[in-house]
Amino acid sequence: MESNAELSDPGMAVKMNYKCFPSIKNLAEGKRANEDEILDLVAFVNARHDCADFRVLSCLKAMYEYPDLISLSTKKAIKSALLGFKYWLDEPGIDGMCFWSENHQIIFHTAEYLAGHLFPDDSFSNDNITGLQHQEKARPKILRWLGQRFQYGFIEWHSNTYYEEDIAALAMLIDYAPEMNIRIQATMIMDLLMLDMAMHQFEGYFVATSGRCYEKQKKDPRNADVNDILKCAFGILDHEYDYSRISTLVLLCKHYVLPPVIRKIALAKGTFVIKESMGMDVKEATKKIFPADFDHLGMYLWQMEAFTNPESIEMTMAIFNEWKLTHNNFLKDLKMINRPFLLKSGCLPFLVSVLNPATAGVAIQRANTYTYRTPHYLLSSVQHYHPGKFGDQQHIWQVTLPGGINLFSTHPGRPMFQDPARNFSPSYWVGNGINPECTQEKNIVLLIYDLTKRRGFLEQKRLNLVHFYCPFDQMDEVSISGRLVVVRKQNTYVAIMSDKEAEKKEDEILYRGRILRFAIILGDQEHDGSYADFCQSQTLKRFKATGKKVSYAGEKRLTLRYNNGFFIDKQRISTDYPRYDTPFISADREPSQLEIHYEKDVLTHYFSRFERKRG
Repeated sequence: MESNAELSDPGMAVKMNYKCFPSIKNLAEGKRANEDEILDLVAFVNARHDCADFRVLSCLKAMYEYPDLISLSTKKAIKSALLGFKYWLDEPGIDGMCFWSENHQIIFHTAEYLAGHLFPDDSFSNDNITGLQHQEKARPKILRWLGQRFQYGFIEWHSNTYYEEDIAALAMLIDYAPEMNIRIQATMIMDLLMLDMAMHQFEGYFVATSGRCYEKQKKDPRNADVNDILKCAFGILDHEYDYSRISTLVLLCKHYVLPPVIRKIALAKGTFVIKESMGMDVKEATKKIFPADFDHLGMYLWQMEAFTNPESIEMTMAIFNEWKLTHNNFLKDLKMINRPFLLKSGCLPFLVSVLNPATAGVAIQRANTYTYRTPHYLLSSVQHYHPGKFGDQQHIWQVTLPGGINLFSTHPGRPMFQDPARNFSPSYWVGNGINPECTQEKNIVLLIYDLTKRRGFLEQKRLNLVHFYCPFDQMDEVSISGRLVVVRKQNTYVAIMSDKEAEKKEDEILYRGRILRFAIILGDQEHDGSYADFCQSQTLKRFKATGKKVSYAGEKRLTLRYNNGFFIDKQRISTDYPRYDTPFISADREPSQLEIHYEKDVLTHYFSRFERKRG
């Protein structure tokens, strides 16, 4: 593979397209497939482009499940690709792949494990070890990944893009892992992903604050990557399945049956408050993940994409040099600090603190999420998520209205790099240039954006504005009056109050300034009367903003002080949540067991005992 030393990135549109082959549906029906589609995946795998690992899973599905329906020549091509693939960062060869994010790690480990099991006695040409050795190499990594999800939740929290990838890998383990303990634990983690989507669904869509979310999916839940899974699991959505998606591996999974309790939670009527803790902050991870070697701490930090934080930079550079990653499209700019005197001096953490690189915001850190799910709307946010720090793809808050209408706000960012591998976030609608302070209580979100924080290395020109996505042409009524915006969709209402004047521009509302404060209030006809009644009740007299403080007076007075607490009627409210605090499941962080319940249905996970019990 040394001939690929000048590998270029094909761009997101290519990488995220056709991760499976559409005519796999024919194979599932006992018919022949269009094998040119399979060979296209094989070519992508052989090129070692980013997201090749997704295609490897689809090739493995074909080989495990449908070998008798595939021609000998195509099977030989698949086998050659699997034997020649690079399954991990420490293997030789040039590539353009991202191995390390939360979803990629479980996909690579699953691919290596199942490819090794499929060809145990063959020599894999990239590193000249046998399939059995590859299987044994991947096994502890899979178990570690599964265990960390059970204890700490998902780093890429509530992601309506990357949950699709996680679930696809788990489906392959559930169907084909030779070890029952791996199958059982993979099934439990699959349950937790399905539960997360069940708790945060509105009108069948998975809509919530998120650790990683892109523009199309933020603006319209119909574009979410998990929609085929949601339709299959909960039966609410009504669309044709897309068999070119990697979620096809879930649709065709034979050994996972959604527990009835999770389906009932998805379909439950009523109003629910759902609080969760997902992941860890970088500092916490360095204290809790042992041993502090590449495979344990190093790869957890890289799942978080915490490359250039003061707490992680020394580990990053050690891995970068030991595994010879100077060619990698995503990591190549680490060469600028890869100087022997810096590495030996121990001053890298201090240097990073001084430079204040915008890349530190790429790290996806602990999320305490709050969701208010009602029959009329779903409002969701992450509490106190590193306000004033740089952002990347984190989606801080959103509300979903009837008819699949999303509203949210961002501080528009600009990508730190311009190459195709890294030029898509943060951007005008993806993530934030600077994260806001954010808290929520039921139907109300309070926000403070402080754009005065010191500039950072690699930060592009900072915009002194905040904007809201609001598709006005899809609203039934709109009222904009100075600092107050009120909209109606069917029988649901949204009021946006600010200390700055609102500017309407196509499908957005702009607010200009360096310190901006907001209250977002949701209402509905059942509780608030008519739209006219709601407009009359939501006056700016309820809203107060001074300095770095914002308050809203409803039934109770909510007050948010920037980096200094959230208060309800002057009582400080903790935004440090347990693993689960919901009507359906409650658990502290780092649980040993989890119990999911609704009405008379119960599902219990005893993770370390490899026991999944219903009733």
